Amino acid sequence: MIKQSIRDSSLAALAGVIVSYTAFYAFGTPLATEAIAEWIMAETPSAWALPILNVLGDWAKPWAITGGLATLGFALWIPSILSRRSLLWLGLTPILALAYAWLFEFPSPAGNAAFWLPSAATLWALLRYPFATTESPRRREFLIETAMLSGTVGVAAESYLRNRSIAQSAVVPVDLFPMVMPRNPLPKEIVRKPITPVGQFYVMSKNSVDPALDPRRWRLRIKREGRLVRDFSYRELLDLPRTERYQTLRCISNTLKTDLMGTAYWSGLRLDQLLPRRDAGDDALEAVVLGVDGHGDSFPVDYAFQDEFMLALGMNGQTLNRNHGFPIRLLVPRYYGFKNIKWIGEIDFVRQPYFGTWPKRGFSKDAFVHTMSHVDRLHRQPGQLQLGGVAFAGTRGIQRVEARVDREPWQNMTLEPALSVYTWTRWQGVLPASPNAQVVQVRAQDGTGRWQLEQEKPQFPDGVAGPTLRRIPS
Repeated sequence: MIKQSIRDSSLAALAGVIVSYTAFYAFGTPLATEAIAEWIMAETPSAWALPILNVLGDWAKPWAITGGLATLGFALWIPSILSRRSLLWLGLTPILALAYAWLFEFPSPAGNAAFWLPSAATLWALLRYPFATTESPRRREFLIETAMLSGTVGVAAESYLRNRSIAQSAVVPVDLFPMVMPRNPLPKEIVRKPITPVGQFYVMSKNSVDPALDPRRWRLRIKREGRLVRDFSYRELLDLPRTERYQTLRCISNTLKTDLMGTAYWSGLRLDQLLPRRDAGDDALEAVVLGVDGHGDSFPVDYAFQDEFMLALGMNGQTLNRNHGFPIRLLVPRYYGFKNIKWIGEIDFVRQPYFGTWPKRGFSKDAFVHTMSHVDRLHRQPGQLQLGGVAFAGTRGIQRVEARVDREPWQNMTLEPALSVYTWTRWQGVLPASPNAQVVQVRAQDGTGRWQLEQEKPQFPDGVAGPTLRRIPS
């Protein structure tokens, strides 16, 4: 009975997927599989998510879509197995549909109807008129299992191909401002480049397929309590005077062993170039920044009108590319990357606290970057160890980096002046090391005098922090 109920629920889910994907391409109806996939990606611990991304690459997100399909199939399995006793149990289906819509933040009535109505009808038909069991049972099972496998592969392939198609249609970056390359006094053999090339700059989003916007149709809308105050075309924004700065971005998905971080030379605008502070309203509490992908976050209004708050149009001499938020993105260097909203479509000044995508999941609204250090490279030499890397503390800056081998005394590392108050600090040094040395430890001190934590704290709710440890190669 369990085996048959799994088949029935899988076929019902496949019917719902066929109808919902047809509605998506015909009318733009949102997909339930994508909403669940994005929830799965958001809730997957970084210690698991990052290896998956490294191994699967461009296929990681498409296979998350198959997780969405499996989750929907499981929902249909519950009434399937119960309804073998009585078809009245099919009444669970609308309850499950509402529960899934709430749990996975998928409030689209059209999207829910496109999946649940055909899947429930198919499940009812399979239970009411079961397949005959006397005619070619092995062939029937083969066809059913082939259909189930084809559906699973199909939703993954559709997501992958759609993303590739959108990527090919995205606007190609063009030269926007002169790229100023800093001097590179530290040897590249021991520490990374001071500026991260665009193609090597980390990219993270929880979208199953990222947006690609047409700058001829896109508008940046400035609102107050949801009412439009001003809007700007891409051309109007490009015509405004811009400022340039070096800035580092660090992702909150980092573990103590990963390094999702990069520094670029950015060009952008201040918010007061688009709207005077007085027009935001004296009673405005927060500035809400919303991306067209639905991802958003908020900031104190006074902070939004500071110079640190940049609306970036360019990166490393060119306009932004699709992965980094074309046509415009936010840069707020004191915060982790998830608050640096990409693909901005709207800025709204509100009088009540707003909880964005990640704060809704329990993450801190004030996700300030923790003081950290990272070892880029280690070179063992006779009697000593040469090492180098970077340290970062958001806008607090780095005033000291120390390192030691095993439990030996701490030694000062040589610091290179930071490119700006918004960037990492590169460092290098040499430590005495015996042939039996096992581990090197590094710690950074920020501009306020506080050291990097020596005891690990978890990523949730405001980012991982703790010691930097690196095993010494033999």
